[in-house]
Amino acid sequence: MNDNKAKYTENYMIRFDEAISLIDQNSCTRTPIEIETLDSSGHVLAEDLAAPESIPPFNNSAMDGYAVNFSDLLNASADNPVALKLVGITAAGDNSADVKNSSGTACKIMTGAPIQDQYDAIIPVENTKLEGNTVYCFSSPQKGAHIRKIGEDFLQGEQIIDKGSVVNANIVAALSTLGIAKVKVYPKTSISIFSTGKELVDDINTALKPGQIRNSNKPYILEWLKLLPVTVFDAGTNYDEVEKFEKDLQVELDKNTDIIISSGAVSMGDFDFIPSTIKKLGGQIIFHKAKIRPGKPILFAKFPNGTFYFGLPGNPISAAIGLRFFVSHLILRLQGKPQEKPIATICINGKDKKQGFRTIWKARASANKNAQVETEILDGQESFKIKPLVSANGWAVLLEELDKIESGDKVDFYPSQLLWN
Repeated sequence: MNDNKAKYTENYMIRFDEAISLIDQNSCTRTPIEIETLDSSGHVLAEDLAAPESIPPFNNSAMDGYAVNFSDLLNASADNPVALKLVGITAAGDNSADVKNSSGTACKIMTGAPIQDQYDAIIPVENTKLEGNTVYCFSSPQKGAHIRKIGEDFLQGEQIIDKGSVVNANIVAALSTLGIAKVKVYPKTSISIFSTGKELVDDINTALKPGQIRNSNKPYILEWLKLLPVTVFDAGTNYDEVEKFEKDLQVELDKNTDIIISSGAVSMGDFDFIPSTIKKLGGQIIFHKAKIRPGKPILFAKFPNGTFYFGLPGNPISAAIGLRFFVSHLILRLQGKPQEKPIATICINGKDKKQGFRTIWKARASANKNAQVETEILDGQESFKIKPLVSANGWAVLLEELDKIESGDKVDFYPSQLLWN
């Protein structure tokens, strides 16, 4: 099939940065929603959060012991115990005991209990002995010892959590402590995943027949997306059945899914039916094919209901690159995050590349003895080779203008997983 006769868009075989720009032009950050804090885990915060109050809200004891005046115990030791009069007891949850004259006295206190303003230190219970109403003290605490002061954890008005953070158990703990019952978040991005190809076998336990291969793209995509603040659906595998795919795609569109991803059937072969199906169902193909290697056949489209569509190539590395550099960019965009920045590293091995294409290679980065980040471009860069992924922890990216990279040159590195917080 002639490429020129198969164009579905004016944006055909475009540069990488042009493709990213078109994603931005055709999308926007989702409108935030307000939800209960206890339902917010996994969502992206749409606002900076400040502490509405100080925590602790009162001075309290960090351990079981006695509230004392440190000046009363300046000379206390095991050989020279100091006797103090017991004047009360305060447990966690109590109001602080009323002590009018604290000089020469002690108040028994439990961990977390409020400490009277008249006292300025806590002596641990193991450094004391109680006989009747007399407390014998065998150590000399520092002023302020074992007292948790007002605002020592959170200070009222200070910014504590940044917009764009993904809510997790740690953040929920902070919000609960501060009494923040509701938060503004971005709606989770919903994503449906299709695989295509009659050669695919989904069941790992199934023995392969001649001409078959196991499906690695969908497991990879599903697993990769698990670590992001998204909701993911397995839309199934299509075995090059065009009419069935049309019906299945319509089902996902009717759900108003934010992003639909498929792998395979987007190039120019006789069974590459994705572009025509998108057009048939009313979708606009924003761009098709980009000057990248591997991953050139990538397709990006948008439907009238607002659903976005990424057609990733079928080769596993091409699909992985489309996910990592194009789908992830749109997810960041929908969730109000800025464009990702690469890590500047030093390449430790040279390699030739085709000029005019942005080249994305399987790579491994590590710190050398001088704490510099070095990147090794791995062997086995063909788009069908998965084995190098086992050793890779990211991608080395070279700009279109280059025709090679040499040892010692700077190279941009992107971690395998999109880093969020």
